[in-house]
Amino acid sequence: MSTPTVSPARAPLSPIRWRVPLALLATTLINWFDRSGMSLALPKIAEERRWGAAETGAMGGQLISVFFIGYGLSNMLLSPLAERFGPRRSIAVAVVGFSVFTALNAPLGSTIAALIALRVLLGLTEGIHFPMSSAIVSRWFPLEERSRANGMWIFGPQLAIILGPFLMVPLIGWVGWRGMFVVLGLAGLVVALPVVLKYVRDDGPYAPAPGAVPQESALAAFRRPDYWLVLTAGILSNVILFGLLTWLPTYLAQGRHVAFADLAGSTSAPYWLGAVAIPFWATLGDRTNRRALFASIGCGMAGILVYLGAHSSSLLATVVFLSISVFFQNAYQTAEFAFVQRILPPERVGAATGLYNGMAVIVGGAGGTWLVGKVVAATGSYDAGLSVVVAAGLINAVVLGTLSRRIHY
Repeated sequence: MSTPTVSPARAPLSPIRWRVPLALLATTLINWFDRSGMSLALPKIAEERRWGAAETGAMGGQLISVFFIGYGLSNMLLSPLAERFGPRRSIAVAVVGFSVFTALNAPLGSTIAALIALRVLLGLTEGIHFPMSSAIVSRWFPLEERSRANGMWIFGPQLAIILGPFLMVPLIGWVGWRGMFVVLGLAGLVVALPVVLKYVRDDGPYAPAPGAVPQESALAAFRRPDYWLVLTAGILSNVILFGLLTWLPTYLAQGRHVAFADLAGSTSAPYWLGAVAIPFWATLGDRTNRRALFASIGCGMAGILVYLGAHSSSLLATVVFLSISVFFQNAYQTAEFAFVQRILPPERVGAATGLYNGMAVIVGGAGGTWLVGKVVAATGSYDAGLSVVVAAGLINAVVLGTLSRRIHY
């Protein structure tokens, strides 16, 4: 059994601390526009190459999942280096990298091999962003504020998922899928980079002393049973998150025959309720200190609701069930980095978050996305592919239920 939650020694709380996660919100918003653009472009890429459902499942799964390989390796291998280089400076370098590799899809994306290579490079440059954001939050906020602080910058992906279809689907219709990637790359350089340089700081009151040497390796996290539980939960959560995120546009376009021009509303609809969920679960978690219990219930409900959505005969019912499932799934998304910040010492949060996020994304994000694609390719049914997401939600309810018995957090 873990020791009860104890906040670090109380340091004076700076009134500027809340602008730090707000600035990170801007960078994660554009970060997720870049990574999710391929999911929205995939129906057009498949149409251009005249792929059927089986080919789209196989080639699309490979094209999307290779991002997670680069992303996961970057999390694990580059986060310790980024932590030493400095979280703020590392995020600035990452913004430049993922913006350039996004824009290069336009001139170099004429072959699948080139698109795959660029997806790997995009993953490598984006990989340190979340671990360094987690490290920065841990330096500015006490434990009892971290679900809300993390929730602010984690809201960036949610906002990108909501706005992305409304911005990128018309953009693809106007300038094509290649032109869309150019616009996304420019947004990173013109918007995200100046925000990082002006507003993001990593010298908060809970930061390690300058020149302090970590007392243990980031790999020491694997000696902690609770870390293994959080890692398993993260893997399963990513199967749910990315299984829906990456396949929903294609599922609706080919599985439910939604016209491409109508994808914006139906694709983003589930995430509107998810956006409401982030402040709800973050506030509830901070006030009750029962984050693991709520996450357990949320993942179990998400699995059940995805099953109901996949087996519904009406498109409206499908969208409603998926919307409610995203609401419940976000009980974990708002707590996941707070779990790592709770378990690890402050000077190892960045590197240990990288290990966690990297393995969770490679196994859960890449593996889950690939597995959904393989099931679709084998059965020709997108509903069957979603069964992978259902199973992950139900298993994760058990894993997080176990964690809730071990830590009061």
